[in-house]
Amino acid sequence: MKSMVDKVQAVLDTAGVAVGDRLLVAVSGGVDSMVLLDVLDRLRGDMDFQLHLAHLDHALRRESPADREFVAAQARRRGLPCASERRDVAAAAGGRSLEEAGRLVRYAFLDEVAQAVGASHIALGHHADDQAETVLMRLLRGSGATGLGAMDSVRGGRYLRPLLEVWRGEIETYARARKLSYREDASNRDRRFLRNRVRGELLPVLRQYNANISAVLNRTARLLKDEDALLAELAQEALTAVVCERCSDKIVLDSKGLVDYHIAVQRRVVRAVLGGLSTAEGPFDFVVVERILHYIATGDGRLRELGAGIRGQGGGNRYILRRGHRPEIACSLALPGVVVLPGHGAEVHCEIAPAAHFDYIRGELGGAVAAFDADRLGKQVCLRSPRPGDRIQPLGMSGHKKLSDLFTDCKWPRILRDEVLVLACGAEIAWVAPLRSSHAFRVDAATVRMAVCRLRPAHREA
Repeated sequence: MKSMVDKVQAVLDTAGVAVGDRLLVAVSGGVDSMVLLDVLDRLRGDMDFQLHLAHLDHALRRESPADREFVAAQARRRGLPCASERRDVAAAAGGRSLEEAGRLVRYAFLDEVAQAVGASHIALGHHADDQAETVLMRLLRGSGATGLGAMDSVRGGRYLRPLLEVWRGEIETYARARKLSYREDASNRDRRFLRNRVRGELLPVLRQYNANISAVLNRTARLLKDEDALLAELAQEALTAVVCERCSDKIVLDSKGLVDYHIAVQRRVVRAVLGGLSTAEGPFDFVVVERILHYIATGDGRLRELGAGIRGQGGGNRYILRRGHRPEIACSLALPGVVVLPGHGAEVHCEIAPAAHFDYIRGELGGAVAAFDADRLGKQVCLRSPRPGDRIQPLGMSGHKKLSDLFTDCKWPRILRDEVLVLACGAEIAWVAPLRSSHAFRVDAATVRMAVCRLRPAHREA
């Protein structure tokens, strides 16, 4: 059986901790963090890395200043640098629980210290009992396989939990054998916190049914994590296959292709897409994901508000997800010339060419490319967003058509109508990009010069 020191070293090796690296170790002063500090301090000579302590006072307990001084004294005794700070977690909570607020504040603090001291890794004191409690807490919250996989011993190559396969009893035995001093945190017995209720109330009940429930929960987490990794690979392959178009505020899915995948893969693809569009609001819950999959499977074509500023709409074999709205625009375009529209992630290019070259570009025309009689357009046109009452004489027609009717005829989704651009010459519309060009400005036998206009993705999003 591996010793605790061997287990910790194995995690450091897996994380790629190298000679000369600096590890930031989070030290609360409790037995878990003091044991972790001691083990790392023993290993740093053999592995030749550097240690830096970090202690955060959450300002939740009267005795917390004494904890802070205790950690500082331990750092001095070991000859190690220590960063310590007091932050008011209760004030930062807002609508969050104190547990969640504390976690966010703590990680922000650790990231700041790591950056300041040049630490490549951050070591945390979570152990196997914490893992079992985390699995139960996430189960109570309705987490899927990803959440129930719980904590990683190495996350993102940066956060390390070297004690994750070590039990609390082993940690306490080690502390006694090494005669380590540590602080007792009274808040660990405060039943206001969910983790403490799980530890003190739920787990004892579950042990009546299975005395090894904590070990079972840890094993379940490992199994689910392995299966989650496989599903993540399959979902990434599916994501690559079904994403037809992607930019910063829009993702278009091949809905027919998506529904051919197993439902578990479909859920992950949709969750990943939503997360990419609104990282600040994620992760999106089961209900939202299922609703979107229902819309896709049933061919729903209505514009839907999905939450977090995201809308969705199906059309044909596509399902479009958009965040926010494109800004209205009104600007001039010189002929020839280029206009960049950052808010639309697009740019319009116009070049002048002899009418004799029309046959060379005929195959490109339609959609995002249009050709006009340059002399009828003049030297400058207006490029703008559509307006109520706008009308165009579509190419090949004698009468005019409202843009609203044009959108309907072209089956242009409502969710994309703020992406449409109008190129106007005075009161007359020459082009509704990327849908139709105007008959009034067509290239015909009398045309001497033609203006070739192209609507393209802006270079930064190409």
